Amino acid sequence: MISNICYAIVFLIESLISFYYFDFKFKRRISKKFIPISILLSGLVLYIINLIEIPLINAVCFYVCNFIILRICYNSSIKSGIFANFVLLFLMIITELIVILPFSVVSRFSLFESRSDAFILIIQAIMSKLLYFLSIHLIIKISQKESIETNSKFSLILCILPIASIILMHTTVYLCIIYSVNDNFKLSLVIGNLLLLFSNIIVFYINELTIKVNQKYTQILLDKQQEKDTIDYYKLLSEQNENSKVLIHDITKHLNTIKQLSEDKDSNIAQYISEIVNDFSIMNPIDYCNNPTVNLITHRYYEICKKNNINFTISIKNANIDFIKGHDITALLDNLLENAVESALMTNEKFIDFSISTRNSNFVIIKISNSCNKKPKYINGTLVSSKITSGMHGIGTRSIKRVVAKYNGNLEMKFDSNTNTFTSTIGINSNIQNSNQT
Repeated sequence: MISNICYAIVFLIESLISFYYFDFKFKRRISKKFIPISILLSGLVLYIINLIEIPLINAVCFYVCNFIILRICYNSSIKSGIFANFVLLFLMIITELIVILPFSVVSRFSLFESRSDAFILIIQAIMSKLLYFLSIHLIIKISQKESIETNSKFSLILCILPIASIILMHTTVYLCIIYSVNDNFKLSLVIGNLLLLFSNIIVFYINELTIKVNQKYTQILLDKQQEKDTIDYYKLLSEQNENSKVLIHDITKHLNTIKQLSEDKDSNIAQYISEIVNDFSIMNPIDYCNNPTVNLITHRYYEICKKNNINFTISIKNANIDFIKGHDITALLDNLLENAVESALMTNEKFIDFSISTRNSNFVIIKISNSCNKKPKYINGTLVSSKITSGMHGIGTRSIKRVVAKYNGNLEMKFDSNTNTFTSTIGINSNIQNSNQT
């Protein structure tokens, strides 16, 4: 009876390991609260099938059961499901052989003799599941390249824990066989080893969750830093614009000075002009609308489009988005236009249409359409950038969504395959924002 309970726990852990693998490889389809029930049912089915004691049937049922669980609980294609479960089955068989064969040699037990001893079988099962879990963990780390680059050293150090646990289990069992301990002591060893197996899984799972939390926190810091850098850029641009206005205002005085210098043969007119250019960053600001931040952003991308032969159509003359804070305008429009330029650069007929209009005197519509060769890729609802730089995918889209949500707006992004056009449309009710501010 006790051995059956131990076996049931072992198969429950086997099912838990499969879910551990699926959880990091695939997106969950069902609610998180149903996962424990699924693990329990899967472990129970595997345990009942194991009572047949035919290895081939056990292996086939293990594969089929995991495949069904994967298809029900996670979003996966049939092809990826077949491959993932083949990996699980292969690792399970290999780890069992790795444990059983050396164990029988070191302990001087034949395979048939060891299979008649429930205590040895349970301990072997615990060791094989621990080695199986370690193998699954390493597979996950290998498949996650970014995780290997940032956390490989700590993960390798952490692998010492299950290896040491397996050696400890093997040593205690070997000593028990030599000194012929009583059944109560064996039972306590089984319970202790089961707890040790659980502890290893929990430690690794918490470590993975910690890594995920740290990655999300780092991503948030990157988002904020990028927004801060962009805001600082436009502040600098605004200062340059003011310097240009000062220069234009004083241009008459400079011309008079140049005229006087031209009458003096010993003067250096070229040097004087160079000093003016160095003191003031000359630009020709264009007023596209009444909002200075929108003007700066629009003019920046106008210059970028002009340089890259992108047809940039601007229709924002009557734009009224003063209810949106300056840094939020920067995060919103700069990311939208940056994404548009990035997409348009990869097309033959390069174009971007940028418009801001007001409907019913209070509903502001911001719309940006651009040429796009293929349907953009989304991961977990976030638009994936085609930038080569790793770790920066989707930052702009998250910034856009954050600003839209802040002002209770609506965001729609769609791709028209007939015209190869990608359109981002944002709608915000300015009346709601003004009432909130008051």
